[in-house]
Amino acid sequence: MPRPRQDGPKRIVKQLKDGTTWAYLYDRRTGAAIGREQVLESTAVRPGTMSALIKSYRDSARFKSRKPGTRNTYGYTLDYLDATIGDLPIRAIAPATVQAIKEELAATPSKANQVLALLSILFKGAKKQGLVFENPAEDPGKLPVQPRIEIWSREEEARYIEAFRPRLQLMFGLMLYTLQRLSDVLAMTLNQVTEQNGRLYVVLRQSKTDELVGIPVHASLETLLRQRLAEDVTIAEKGTDRQIKSLLLVPSPHGLKWTRRNASRAWDHDLAIADRKLADELKTNGWVPAKIKEEIAKRHRQRRDLRRTGIVRMAEGGATTPQIAAVSGHQIDYCQRIIDTYLPRRTEVALGGIEAWEAAEKSGPRVVRLSDAVALESRAQKRRDKG
Repeated sequence: MPRPRQDGPKRIVKQLKDGTTWAYLYDRRTGAAIGREQVLESTAVRPGTMSALIKSYRDSARFKSRKPGTRNTYGYTLDYLDATIGDLPIRAIAPATVQAIKEELAATPSKANQVLALLSILFKGAKKQGLVFENPAEDPGKLPVQPRIEIWSREEEARYIEAFRPRLQLMFGLMLYTLQRLSDVLAMTLNQVTEQNGRLYVVLRQSKTDELVGIPVHASLETLLRQRLAEDVTIAEKGTDRQIKSLLLVPSPHGLKWTRRNASRAWDHDLAIADRKLADELKTNGWVPAKIKEEIAKRHRQRRDLRRTGIVRMAEGGATTPQIAAVSGHQIDYCQRIIDTYLPRRTEVALGGIEAWEAAEKSGPRVVRLSDAVALESRAQKRRDKG
């Protein structure tokens, strides 16, 4: 990425686990590490730099008023900006710099658009504070994002579930059959599960939207969930030697809450086991390595595809948009857009429509069409007039 010319080494400031802050120095031309120097807290962020602007935004009431999930997402992007251009003066950032960032991230358009949006927010605040005269990221133009349309087939679901450890089987099931995000699944507790008339329900408030949802548990998830409810997972109480019950539905191997990174690593590890097993089967059937690699890539699905898969399966099963939105927590109009975008025009969908049409014709119309009603009323009126 082209950067404004600066004097002296490039400084990347990091805070270590022991609480100390260090500036790591790099040669601007070669990128070679020069050394490091400890930074006093009072001088950890130099005034007038992008790092100072980012810190000011993090400390602002506007940022703190964002929902937890949004703050999390913004946090990753702010970290990226701090690491890449944090040492640059605010006034050194020009529209050309913003476009260079956009081009550098062109392979990941979603990330690029998030970075551009936050740059615009940062400079809008800087302009209000009189730190800059113009917003270089005011109208950078968005990169087109191709929506993912992949969904998990039931065959893929069964294959991966078989390879997953029990904790990840439950994580998989909760994401698919409750239509919730990974962050909300990792935060679910035993206290959020209730039972009414023999059916389990999961009640939660979504971290990103603050929406309260009560979700009936799908039959395919019930067995896994009841197994977890019957388990007694314990963790060490802080500051004592006493063991206490872990209330998390999907605890880590230590009974604690998974970090997103560790949950992702465990997921990818078990996913790789399933892929190796498939590769061995294909090799036994005479597939060459290049074709095996291509086939595994074609079948690959991501965690984020699970929520979409659940929505599509509900729609295919005849659930209405309000019914689906009541489970996913989306606004009804947004949920409809998801269905319109992701519901494939597949043979089974068409077959269901034709079968419903045939069944309706066999049983007779369940509603009177307006045109028929008008014609019937007209004939009745004529008979009354003659009588």
